[in-house]
Amino acid sequence: MGIQELLHNVAERSGFRTYAAALAAPNLSDAVRFPYGPFQFKTQLPKGTAYVVLASTDLKNWTTISNSTAGLDPIEYVDSEAFKFSCRFYRVLAGAVQSRNVLGYVSVTLPPGFSMIANPLEGPASRVADVFREWPDGTSLNKYDTHLFGLDKNEVKDGRWSDGSENLLPGEGAIFFNPTQDYKSHSFVGEVLQGNLSMPIPQGFSIRSSLVPQPGVLDELLFPIADGDVIHLFDRDRQKYVLYPYVDGKWSAEAPVVSAGESFWVAKAKPGNWTRSLVIGG
Repeated sequence: MGIQELLHNVAERSGFRTYAAALAAPNLSDAVRFPYGPFQFKTQLPKGTAYVVLASTDLKNWTTISNSTAGLDPIEYVDSEAFKFSCRFYRVLAGAVQSRNVLGYVSVTLPPGFSMIANPLEGPASRVADVFREWPDGTSLNKYDTHLFGLDKNEVKDGRWSDGSENLLPGEGAIFFNPTQDYKSHSFVGEVLQGNLSMPIPQGFSIRSSLVPQPGVLDELLFPIADGDVIHLFDRDRQKYVLYPYVDGKWSAEAPVVSAGESFWVAKAKPGNWTRSLVIGG
């Protein structure tokens, strides 16, 4: 059964008919990922509007996970199955109208010691103090300043980040230090960037990550690799870097594979732009 037929049947059973032309695109907001548990977001639709919630783990294949009819109160959707997935993304269809944005989460495991991380989602709160709440003293996050050619230092002391207003935005990256002896799960929550996206890659060293929360081989992610470039991935389990030189139009060994929520060092021979185009629909 297609989505439109499903919507029609829901509306008929509820005694309402949907009129797509009169509907404004729903806006999804107030995303929350509960630790190791559900994901929640809110939206508002006119009373009597039949709608479906769709979910995806790759932003390509979408599955209907709920269908219902809006009442007077704002819709608070809770995905109790979220614990089964390391990442999941959500959109809503009301009639033939798609929500104007896609929300979701990406979870990463932070082992004791260092990790190279990235925030692949845009959110209303991208400050370090908001993204990394309740981490213990000794936790640190270091971004690389391409103008000063050095790492900044941001750490938790006396229960507070030394620079809580620092941002970690999509496309950037940082070195994160977990001072505990435990593997900890951390979820980035927010909106998937869409449209024509671009991230400058300067000559020399920088820390970068994908603007789109998708894992894959760097070539498949359209990274502007060129002769003389070297990618440095950090093996968080062995706590060491693995180098991937690009010489004579090919990788010297296997191509690097990057996970969603992972950043990496780039040693770029010449500057470039990492461009992506993403439009979610259909």
